[in-house]
Amino acid sequence: MARLGVIELDQLPAMQVLEKLDSESILTARMAQFVALWKSYDPPAGAEYDVDGLEFDPIKITQEASTYFELLLRDRVNQAARAVTLAYASGSDLDAIGSRYPGGMPRLSGESDDHYRMRVWLSSNTLSPHGVYESYVFWPLTADKTLRDATAVAQRGTPNVTITIMADGTPVAANAARNGITTFPNTTPTIAQIDAVRRYVESSSRKALTDVVSVRAPKIVSTKYKIDVWFFPGWDVELLMPELYTAAAELIEKQRWLGYSHTIDSIDAALKRSGVYKIRVIEPASDIEIDRHEVVQVENVTIRYAGRGGFEEPTEPT
Repeated sequence: MARLGVIELDQLPAMQVLEKLDSESILTARMAQFVALWKSYDPPAGAEYDVDGLEFDPIKITQEASTYFELLLRDRVNQAARAVTLAYASGSDLDAIGSRYPGGMPRLSGESDDHYRMRVWLSSNTLSPHGVYESYVFWPLTADKTLRDATAVAQRGTPNVTITIMADGTPVAANAARNGITTFPNTTPTIAQIDAVRRYVESSSRKALTDVVSVRAPKIVSTKYKIDVWFFPGWDVELLMPELYTAAAELIEKQRWLGYSHTIDSIDAALKRSGVYKIRVIEPASDIEIDRHEVVQVENVTIRYAGRGGFEEPTEPT
């Protein structure tokens, strides 16, 4: 991946402020405290509390109800802690965080949380007196909220800066009913989008005075995914194949960025799950390594059930 990274939630370490919620632990602690208090107030000749194992014990039922509301309260504290971070905030909470960044960073009309989060993250780079890389990513994304990504490349020894912009489109999605992926978004921006971004970036308040800026569409590197899979004995093909198509769609969507290379290992890892014995990637035949002004366009995905394996070598498809 030869592009500016973005905030990937699955790569962030767990927040220490967040409490792991466990209803059974809370209920056990509540019952232990109740029993201790019962014994402390129980006179020598009093009754022993020994009915907590009964299904209709009113004391335990009351504690279960109290545990439920305690869980709601603790979860509310967890959500409040997440809401004040750039990585996890959403909606108006994210707007409030953006207001603390340079220029107040208001959300564009109709801008999604993910797009706005990326712009907030990049905005502080515009304070540099020079045309830094991140600022030339921030300005195109601000000029057009429908763009998914942007990169910039400077030609060494010259003032020339080339900005590549990428359209977004509908996210890649699997069609489980047809065992396929039917949505492949067009990543090429229109001429109108390119012109609008160029005019916006060339404003004297944004472009470094000595830079000569040009804006272009990405170079499309087309490919297809053609994959053979073998299952362990006993696994239902009709149930497992839709899962594999969904996993492939999620991988393609995750990699849909400028400069994001597609590798055989990433495909293999995405499809490895319970029930899959072996995976053979036929297309692409090798890793697709691209530069930051390029984008991989997957045009079709075919996943073929090739047979069973596990106790012996898998049978080859006919």
